Amino acid sequence: MASFSRFIRTTVLNNLSFKLVALALSVALWWFIAGENEIQVGLVVPLEIRNIPVGFLITNKVDRQVELRLSGPPSILGNMKPDDVSASIDLSNSRAGRRIVSVEERGIHVPPGVKVSRMYPTAVEVLLERLERRRMPVAARVVASPAIRQRIMKVDVEPRTVEVEAPPAAFSQVAGLYTEEIIPEKAKGLYSTMARVELWTVHAKIVGNPVVRVRIQFR
Repeated sequence: MASFSRFIRTTVLNNLSFKLVALALSVALWWFIAGENEIQVGLVVPLEIRNIPVGFLITNKVDRQVELRLSGPPSILGNMKPDDVSASIDLSNSRAGRRIVSVEERGIHVPPGVKVSRMYPTAVEVLLERLERRRMPVAARVVASPAIRQRIMKVDVEPRTVEVEAPPAAFSQVAGLYTEEIIPEKAKGLYSTMARVELWTVHAKIVGNPVVRVRIQFR
């Protein structure tokens, strides 16, 4: 019994005045917020697409914005920062193909005390395609006058191929890749430079280094 009394004195009665003040402030703050008349505000936030399965790519144009109507106390809504509100959808369990993904309220992050009274759109269409990897030949895109081009003996690209990742249908559009435009600074002997390989579609990417060495041998 004595130990219980000591526990009460040390945990409850210790700094009792400070605890009572903190409790009073918490209650007052709660009454202040609860007593405010709710207002509504509208805003547009980016829609983040999370957890795209490895080896897949979104190939359609997805609406990347969500219009929200929020309701809550003026003291909270008036002090919100841009990063206090966010919207996202999760594709972790998605498979290849076209599907409608709901924009659920659990994917909307808002400050405590704020409610989502309306959102638009409530769903977005997503087309997921499986990616393939293939090696594709690379040719140099040399820009020069006809007189200079006649003096070119040989053009070498190293490496001659690069590995590309893209949806299967995209590979049927081209047989090979080209570098960015190369304008030789001299037209005699051996001219060597580094050049970036260009892609033909935004749905493709080069696996590894996208830069190759180009050597032009002149007569």
